[in-house]
Amino acid sequence: GTTIKLPAVVFGILAVILVWASINVTNCADGVDGLSGTLTIITLMSFYVLLNVLGVKDDFNYTILLFVICILGYLWFNATPSILLMGDAGSRAMGLFIAITALKSNSPLLYIPVALVLILDGGLGLLKVSLIRVFKVNIMKNIRTPLHDHVRKVWGWSNTQAVFRFAIIQIIICVAIIYGVSL
Repeated sequence: GTTIKLPAVVFGILAVILVWASINVTNCADGVDGLSGTLTIITLMSFYVLLNVLGVKDDFNYTILLFVICILGYLWFNATPSILLMGDAGSRAMGLFIAITALKSNSPLLYIPVALVLILDGGLGLLKVSLIRVFKVNIMKNIRTPLHDHVRKVWGWSNTQAVFRFAIIQIIICVAIIYGVSL
C-alpha cells in the first residue's frame, strides 16, 4: 500500500539493472531441457495474477497470456529428450519479457520473489564469475553454478527432477506472494 516516487534518472538506472539482470539470469538458467521455459511460465503467470490483484488493467495482460502460450508450444518439443532448443536469443527474449512485465506491474520489486528460483539458479553463476574475475575471490568454490548443474552433478538429480523440483519451489513462493499481496 506504500508508493515510493523515484526521480526519473534513478528509476531509469534501476530499470536498466532489472532488464540486464532478468535477461542474464534467465539465459544462465537455460541449461536443462524445459527448465528456463517452465520457470518463465510460472513467473509470467504469477505476474498475470498479480496484475489483476493489483488492479493493473490494460492490453498487456493479454500479451502475457500470448507469450506463455508461445512458450508452451516450445516446451512441447523441449521436454527431455528435447528435439528443439531456443538458444541464447530465446532465453534472453524471455528474460526481457519478464523484466517488461515486472515494470508494467508498477511494482518492479515483485520481480525478486516472483522470479526467485531463476535469480538463484542463474544469478549465483553470475555472482561467482564476477567475484572471481573482479575481486579474485572464490568463496563459492564448492558450489557448481548454475544451480541446476549442482543439483544434477553433486546431488544426483535427473534433468526431470531438477525441472520439477525447481518449478515446485517457484510455485510455492509465487502462491505465497499472491496470497500476501491479495490480503
